[in-house]
Amino acid sequence: MIVNVKKISNEAMIIVFLALIRIIGEFFRLEYTLKEKLTTELLYPFMLGALVCAISCLIMTICSFYAKHRIIIGIATLTIVILVVLKVKYIL
Repeated sequence: MIVNVKKISNEAMIIVFLALIRIIGEFFRLEYTLKEKLTTELLYPFMLGALVCAISCLIMTICSFYAKHRIIIGIATLTIVILVVLKVKYIL
């Protein structure tokens, strides 16, 4: 089976970018639903997740300039794992 690594890396970049948009959008949802109760402690996990996604997007974009597609796939996988760990850490 032939795997098109470039296509997979492009899709991985899109997935991480969509995760970034989703995390930032969550802030606005919370702002709308928790008007008086919105605190910095509540927003901290979302801003941390957004920072992780933004840095990952920057690194993946730089790697795409140098055609390092396997590194992009690895960074995207690592980013998703970090986001899941953050979610589990702040839910418990």
